[in-house]
Amino acid sequence: MAIISFGEALIDLLPADNDSSHCVKCAGGAPANVAVGVAKLGQKSVFIGTLSSDAMGRLLTTELQAVGVELAYSPISSHSTALVLVSLDYYGERSFQFYRHNTADLDFTTKSITAYPFTTGDIIHLCSNTSTLPANHNATLLGLMAIQKTGTLISLDVNLRENLWPAEQVQYLPERVGDLMILADILKFSKEEYAHLETVIPNFTTIINDNIANGAVILITDGANPITVMNRSVDNLQITPFMPQKVVDTTGAGDGFISGFLSYCSMHKITSTQSFDADTLFKAVKFASQIGAKTCEKKGAFNALPHLSEL
Repeated sequence: MAIISFGEALIDLLPADNDSSHCVKCAGGAPANVAVGVAKLGQKSVFIGTLSSDAMGRLLTTELQAVGVELAYSPISSHSTALVLVSLDYYGERSFQFYRHNTADLDFTTKSITAYPFTTGDIIHLCSNTSTLPANHNATLLGLMAIQKTGTLISLDVNLRENLWPAEQVQYLPERVGDLMILADILKFSKEEYAHLETVIPNFTTIINDNIANGAVILITDGANPITVMNRSVDNLQITPFMPQKVVDTTGAGDGFISGFLSYCSMHKITSTQSFDADTLFKAVKFASQIGAKTCEKKGAFNALPHLSEL
């Protein structure tokens, strides 16, 4: 089984420990974080996303390869690497300012996505940030529909970042996120994302109910509060998450969680969401929450994601 992460790899600019007026560059991007998390947990990890030939792009390439992420299907572009200025409050919670115009991560087509030889048992993971532009959204949808026919599971972490969308495209966010949700076998939200989308996607409840009827797993995280799990085998199962020993930086915590969940599927040869029962879901989510909690104990994302030996 391979876990293939598709989407953006970028550079997070985090405040330095001893001087918040200075920044430290850290490799990041939600799908790239998941690729690293999966690799550190000892599973086959592939990243599909266009990387830049600039200095930041070379840094991303080096750090992804250092933990064993396969990059054979990630082309190199002359476009620059996207940057994110991350601000942290007293509790380690983040706010973001994105610099992502005509960057390398947006330089992809349907052919880019489907170049990997997907097969039954594989999982492709993505976020909604590949849909910020019409051409990218169409390429993503066509790619996912082709991949779905191979028996590959589709994992979607909604990961809403409205300030990453161009102003003239934000109005299309509900429709495009809804398009992606329909195709997902594993669907993750934060509690805030779920509540927001419930109000802006007209057929949101229908999509969720159809997903569940088709065997999909719905995961809703809420910080330190219980995780909600919905599936045909459970009805709003509430699972208490692991807690970090000390919260340093919550960047990548959600990516750590989903990398843990997908890795659990790989470790236990779960090739279909039909395989989940209440006990299996409970164990998978508890494992995932432990990865998410550990990720909060260090600054950054790639660096903070734990190895299996650290658990």
